[in-house]
Amino acid sequence: MNPQAIAEIAAFQQFLATLSLNAGLRKVKTLEMDLKGPLNPSGLLHRLFFVEQNWLGFDDFFEHYLAHNGPLLRQTLPQMPEATLREGLRARLYRTQFGLLTEYHAYFGCRCIFGPENVVRDPALDQRGIDFQITDHPDQYNVHIFIDNARAWEYRRYKIDHKSVDRLPGHHVNFPYSLQPGRFNSLQFLPNGFGIYTSKYVRYLQREMTQGRIGNGNIIGTSAMGFVYAQLSN
Repeated sequence: MNPQAIAEIAAFQQFLATLSLNAGLRKVKTLEMDLKGPLNPSGLLHRLFFVEQNWLGFDDFFEHYLAHNGPLLRQTLPQMPEATLREGLRARLYRTQFGLLTEYHAYFGCRCIFGPENVVRDPALDQRGIDFQITDHPDQYNVHIFIDNARAWEYRRYKIDHKSVDRLPGHHVNFPYSLQPGRFNSLQFLPNGFGIYTSKYVRYLQREMTQGRIGNGNIIGTSAMGFVYAQLSN
């Protein structure tokens, strides 16, 4: 494993362990519209975390987002009461930030296993629906991170059919995580309850790549033993 990548993921996990989780915010869904353009929090999170190395907890990130986007958000949703907008926005940004932090951890974990020079993420990839790329010469793998449940798989299929997220060259790889204990892709939980990818799961992905089992979009589910594959398509 790469020493630089190990140091990066150790520092990131220390940050994740300081976060306060709020299960109540996951249930509030009064603002479910797509936050597009400047309102999309993904670009702001990338700039804060990866460009400025400014790792903010949720409350600080929420206030930072409001300071930059509050007027535009009010123009976009002029009819929504202020209290409803704020509550819905807090919940929406909480789910977005914590989902992205799980994605970031998978990215850091893959840098450890595959080497930093072989794992790339950036806003341009994100705009095309790809969380990060792994190069395992001569192949390129476009990785998609999401929770392993029926709703998330359905949305993943919807994005393939309607949002053209799988048009970038290379193998598109579904790399879901399970919140349920005892699954081969179960997250490991830090003392504060934040779930992170395990190195065992990332190594399993690497072995499946090395053995030639992973093709374009051929991971269609998971079982207790590993990935469920469709017939290979190229």
